[in-house]
Amino acid sequence: MTSPRDRAQLQAQLRQQQEALVRDLLPVLDALDRAEAHWRQVWAAQGADPPEGGGALGPWQRLRRWLTPRPAATTALESSSVSLARSADEGLRLIREGLLEALGRHGLEPFDSLGLPFDPERMCALGQRPAPAGTAAGQVVEEAVRGYLWRQALLREAQVLVSGP
Repeated sequence: MTSPRDRAQLQAQLRQQQEALVRDLLPVLDALDRAEAHWRQVWAAQGADPPEGGGALGPWQRLRRWLTPRPAATTALESSSVSLARSADEGLRLIREGLLEALGRHGLEPFDSLGLPFDPERMCALGQRPAPAGTAAGQVVEEAVRGYLWRQALLREAQVLVSGP
């Protein structure tokens, strides 16, 4: 039988280990965020619409749809390279969403910073950019690294670029 003090120590130790695990997985989420941003740039450069995000389907339904064989492409636009790129983009999105959903069940929450006023308690400014038209000075214009809360406490601050004068 353990004493209340021993149980409290065990709970504190477990929380520290869980936080360390979540912290170790943040670079994986960052890599998936960068991959998603890369695919957005690829689709924009090609003048094509990115694949659908899946709408109301859950991650497992989208994965099943992604793995289901489709009829052969009928137009020149749906060439094998475009089809492969769409599949890769959708696959990365599914992995990212699944990981975020799993970590969210254990208390991890990303927080928004883009377009908001700079908050030094939750954000780290990497630099300044001239303020775009209609943007006040001191607002976040680019998010380099997403910030996260874990169990309502700041786990990692967002790394951002702020609009300057």
